[in-house]
Amino acid sequence: MKKILAAVGFCIASTSFAQSPSTTTTSEQTTTTDGALVQDSSSTSTTEYQQEKSRTSAGGLFIEPMLSVIREDSSIRSSQLPIIRSDTSGNAEGYGVGLRFGGHLSEIFFIGVDGRYAKMSLSDSFYNDADSDVYNIAPMVGLQTPLFGIRLMAAYVVAGENNPAASSNGINLKFTEPQGLRLGAGVHAGPVAINLEYQKLTYNATEIQSFGSVAANTSTSVDAETEGYALSLGFPIEL
Repeated sequence: MKKILAAVGFCIASTSFAQSPSTTTTSEQTTTTDGALVQDSSSTSTTEYQQEKSRTSAGGLFIEPMLSVIREDSSIRSSQLPIIRSDTSGNAEGYGVGLRFGGHLSEIFFIGVDGRYAKMSLSDSFYNDADSDVYNIAPMVGLQTPLFGIRLMAAYVVAGENNPAASSNGINLKFTEPQGLRLGAGVHAGPVAINLEYQKLTYNATEIQSFGSVAANTSTSVDAETEGYALSLGFPIEL
């Protein structure tokens, strides 16, 4: 009977020890004026879980300003315009800024809105060379390892426009109603992230602002597509 009780007591003590956080104890001996030794003990208790928890927010809001370098291929269904008989293609390069805003859960799951603006230089066999102002807005979701590591992002563009300046031949179009997917992956360390993103957009409507020497200001179903990559530097911040 005594052996059973001793075994039960030993199991309880072992379980309590396993569930308690790791403990580090330090002892110091001091000598009093009468020559007696007195032992002082101090104990500190820390765990990796507590340290990690103190550095990782359980949830809340976040913002992420971004700077981007962009390279895209473009195509315009210019055959749908008067006189022009064929579609055209080209490319665009430029720089952009962006902002992600939304909520996060334990710095792992993100959901919010992704807004972008870019100043692009368009070179096209139809449009020739022109500067273009591009902006779009997209709902987004993301996953990442907290504090530092790998991140994955996805967004679907639902609004925006691509507005090139008038070309040298007097053609001035504004492409609207964009739709398309943006996918990204990257690495992050604390408040800094580097992302590589792929994006393909279709602009489903076009505003003809002028055509040659004629001011049109009409809408048409002429559409355009852009497809390319952006390398961005982000600065995620918890609110």
